[in-house]
Amino acid sequence: MLSTAGILGALSVLLMFIEIPIFPFASFLKYDPSALLIIASLLLFDWRTAVFSLLTKDIVFYFVKSGDIIGVSMDFVAILTFISVLAFLKLNMNKYIKYIISSIMVGIAMVLMNMVIIPIYFKMSFSDAAKYFGLSTWTLIITIIAFNMIKFIANGILGDLLYNRIKNFFS
Repeated sequence: MLSTAGILGALSVLLMFIEIPIFPFASFLKYDPSALLIIASLLLFDWRTAVFSLLTKDIVFYFVKSGDIIGVSMDFVAILTFISVLAFLKLNMNKYIKYIISSIMVGIAMVLMNMVIIPIYFKMSFSDAAKYFGLSTWTLIITIIAFNMIKFIANGILGDLLYNRIKNFFS
């Protein structure tokens, strides 16, 4: 189980190289499908195993491509939030509703993180960063939440599709 989780985490690094900007006016927000393998790890095994996959992915990515502890940390918190909320919502609820709720929580977490990180990383306030991109503060907040909803709903659906294709190999 742990070796499979490590492999899923390592393969996620490859998917991080696929970057697609969602909003042209906020080109720093790029979709990458790497979370889908972490979500598949959660669905195949459990929360701890998925966290192990996530740690593997972000540590390897840090040393292979990024070298940017802030970006890697933001990615870690976003995916950790998604899989944690998803794991918590083990109710008899439609899985797509779970993906929507989890992605909204990621959006809120990322807005809060950006409000803390932007002043440290870019040496400007969150509202000044919004102005830099030609946006109002509220537009930037809505953009961050919408981006994360798009990213994580897509990754949730893709992770679920992958899980349904590979689950028989692990039973």
